[in-house]
Amino acid sequence: MTFADAVVSGFKNYFNFRGRASRPEFWYWFLFTILISIVATTLEAVLWPVPTVQDEWMQLQNTLSQPTPITNFLAIALLVPNLSVTARRFHDAGFSAKWLLLQLIPIAYGVFAAIGAISILSATPDLLRLSTEDLMSLVFLIVPIFGLFLVVMVIYLVFALKPSRSFYDGNKYVEPESPASLQEGTTA
Repeated sequence: MTFADAVVSGFKNYFNFRGRASRPEFWYWFLFTILISIVATTLEAVLWPVPTVQDEWMQLQNTLSQPTPITNFLAIALLVPNLSVTARRFHDAGFSAKWLLLQLIPIAYGVFAAIGAISILSATPDLLRLSTEDLMSLVFLIVPIFGLFLVVMVIYLVFALKPSRSFYDGNKYVEPESPASLQEGTTA
């Protein structure tokens, strides 16, 4: 499968969570999403340039407050095909697409951490004068989110790197193929 075929397949199977996606299809789709996000970010940087200031914190604030409607639109538009290609890749490797629900763990913890962070920050009238205990509480609320996301991404990476398995190799998530189309190495 070529890069163009993978992109066409990704959009053609926009809502298709059944079937299979080969490794080249999955990784070409992944490359497409990275390239399109680079183009969108570059376009936004040209359309809405960040004013430069000497203060580092003001520069960071200016950068973070820049509008990003193009990348936001693309993220929303590509959410479903990203999930469907990933689900089909999991099926091709012999795993259930229910593993996509693993993403809910860091999201749920993020909600919990946000509530905790808001309660800590609302108790302190001056944010620049947070106590050491409050800062450490914020760190221990926020850092595990990144750890949980990292664990989920490593699991997804391992699943995506697994070779394809046919129905005859014990993969119950794909349809049986005709014997003529089977590749070498199957147990049929």
